Amino acid sequence: MTKSIPTLGFAATLLIVLQTTTALAQETQPQAVNDTANAAGSGDIIVTAQRRSETLERTPVAVAVLGAETLAKQAIVSQSDLQSTVPGLTVKAGQSSNQLNYSLRGQTVDSFSSSRPSVLPYFNEVQVGGGASSAFYDLQSVQVLKGPQGTLFGRNSTGGAVLFTSAKPTNEFGGYASIRGGDYKHIQVEGAINVPLIDDKVLLRVAGFFQRRDGFQYNLFDGGRLGDVRRENIRASLTLKPSDNITNDLVIDYAHSGGNNTSSVIYNILPISANKPGNPFVPSNFLYSPAVDAAFGPGAFARFLALHPRADPDGIVAFTAKQQARGPFLIDVDAPNFHRSKTLFVSNITTLDIGENTQIKNIIGYVNDKSKDAGEFDGTSFPSDDNGKEGRGGTLTQFSEELQLIGKAFNNNLSYVAGLYFSDEKNDVDSLSALFDLSPTAPVTIQLNNGITTNKTYAAYGQGTLDLSDIVGIEGLGFTAGARYSSEKVTFLHKSNDFFVTNPNPAFVNPLSDTFNKFSWQLGLQQQVNPNLLLYAVTRRSFRSGGFNFFAPPLPGFGNQGGAEYDAERATDIELGLKLRSTVGEVPIRLNIAAYTMTIDKVQRSNYVSIFGSLAGITVNVPKAKVSGFEVDGVVNPTDWLSFGGSVNYTHARFTDNLVSVLGNPTVAFETYPDTPEWSGSAFGEIAAPISAGLRASLRADVYSQTSTYFSSTGTTLNPGTQITGYTIANFRLGVEDQDAGWSLSANLKNAFNRTYYVGGIGFSSLFALNSVIPGDPRTFLVEARYKF
Repeated sequence: MTKSIPTLGFAATLLIVLQTTTALAQETQPQAVNDTANAAGSGDIIVTAQRRSETLERTPVAVAVLGAETLAKQAIVSQSDLQSTVPGLTVKAGQSSNQLNYSLRGQTVDSFSSSRPSVLPYFNEVQVGGGASSAFYDLQSVQVLKGPQGTLFGRNSTGGAVLFTSAKPTNEFGGYASIRGGDYKHIQVEGAINVPLIDDKVLLRVAGFFQRRDGFQYNLFDGGRLGDVRRENIRASLTLKPSDNITNDLVIDYAHSGGNNTSSVIYNILPISANKPGNPFVPSNFLYSPAVDAAFGPGAFARFLALHPRADPDGIVAFTAKQQARGPFLIDVDAPNFHRSKTLFVSNITTLDIGENTQIKNIIGYVNDKSKDAGEFDGTSFPSDDNGKEGRGGTLTQFSEELQLIGKAFNNNLSYVAGLYFSDEKNDVDSLSALFDLSPTAPVTIQLNNGITTNKTYAAYGQGTLDLSDIVGIEGLGFTAGARYSSEKVTFLHKSNDFFVTNPNPAFVNPLSDTFNKFSWQLGLQQQVNPNLLLYAVTRRSFRSGGFNFFAPPLPGFGNQGGAEYDAERATDIELGLKLRSTVGEVPIRLNIAAYTMTIDKVQRSNYVSIFGSLAGITVNVPKAKVSGFEVDGVVNPTDWLSFGGSVNYTHARFTDNLVSVLGNPTVAFETYPDTPEWSGSAFGEIAAPISAGLRASLRADVYSQTSTYFSSTGTTLNPGTQITGYTIANFRLGVEDQDAGWSLSANLKNAFNRTYYVGGIGFSSLFALNSVIPGDPRTFLVEARYKF
């Protein structure tokens, strides 16, 4: 497998493509604007990646767009559905199927890390915390921005941003309703109604989503199913236009989620012979086996089995082999398992036109998210490491305020955005863990971690694009520059019942606080060769804020020295790109190419260590890493009834300065870059043709494939056995619709060939001598009836 980019060959190929596409684009005439983002269409795709509406071919950043039609047709209703549709995006599960995060260009977040995700989600321009699983419904578009984001958006991030935009009220009465049914007793009901209360003045839209589905896993331990989905969502959107120059958009969204979690399953276990003094910290392979009699005397394992009759009498090593033979959907796990969350989201966006090309925009955001989860960590029927009955969760409260000035100057040659940003966030979390239950020989260890993290962020930013055509005499040449200064004050308080407060140490400091002041920037040069061809080069710097480790003792100093703090992560990249919409003969095509290299300093990664005799999962800063790669995606429409396309993504991610030593623990080499397949790609083909007057049928096939990846940063050193094999999955859709009458029928088949694959895991071999993984969805089908009015 290729280990580095063939630089000269790729550069030559890119040059040939540039020359060819330039010639093609010079023959292309502008096409009519299509206000609906449609990644497979031939009309204009409208994006807001630079905080203003513009076509994809005029946006000098790497961005993927899914419009409302694509989301509906492919039944994309959760984050996990995005991976096979968005080029280069990996959606990873952490501790369970309801704890999802995004990975882009090697930038991810580790399980049990206190770090903020490196790819941040936004809803209607408001940053909404982490990447928790939620339903997608009545959306206008989903945009995925790739690379460091530091000059335009509410929070800095080093990997990218995912922008969700809900459908806005319009001045026409209408709406839609849909019902989907499938296997695993799956039912989805979705709909929206749009009501212009006062023409062009007061517009209302109300949408809702309801979902029930039984879990994919059958648990031999208690005969129950795991992975049950129970969701109810409702959203109200109100647009007020008191005058021609003032618009106010209010969105109130409430989401409730229940059911339980798809459980982790044991992936592999170290042989007892691999145990070394102090590693693993809790040798489950030895303790949960007949061999434990050698340490605690004859009959110790028999006494354990008498109190735990559902545990495998052959021991945990034999259990692992049996679980591997059963597969990930017939499991035997003992931990409590549930999922509960309630989320209230409010956004209020006011725009005031103060001139022909100048606008003031104010964005207010409020998020209140309450969640509680319990589940399995070790993936076995042995009580090695499980959530307690109370699980882990808490309440996230966030208020944000952003004021923008958007406009044009210098005879419209300069387009600019400037703004001020404030955010006040409080995250009150408690986590109950039941560790190392070898009763009656050794009682269970109950550890409660309970603390509050607060973050107050102040920022000022500005970015502009100057048309240099008249200045240098090259038509379509532009220069972009942006800067942002951010100040984030982070405080962490261990509460009175926290493990480290009830077990105090003179060295502990509570609360801990620090302020991270950082400067981000962006410089870019772009050539709009013609309305349909854009060439660009951009360099950016952004950061991911530092903070304090939730599971670590409250010691002053950074984690690399045994303290509770981790420093800010910084990413700097260079990206070259091409965006084309053209025709070959009379065949419409779209083509996007991006090549990049990125350096990351003080990379935030999880490490498991012993501090003062206690186990601690802490975030440390690995000194330096580098990620290089390229992304190519395109669509071809040979006829009005046939379209096909695909994407290829290459990512070469590696740590270049990788040694970390933590307070009395052995030096660890971070070598494997997690959640980052070296190669990934997708392909699709769609046939859509009339079958009678008014009726149109369609057949679509999608294939997604990726090479192997790791779910640990120390997969060849501290946590061996954390490599997930690559996989390929195929999805199919058959549909028929009558656009004039407004109805459609469709059937979606996902993972058609029922491939077994994994979407994440936790590297526990250094702690418990084992690793666990979360499986991806098996084969499922959904049949849908939809009506638009």
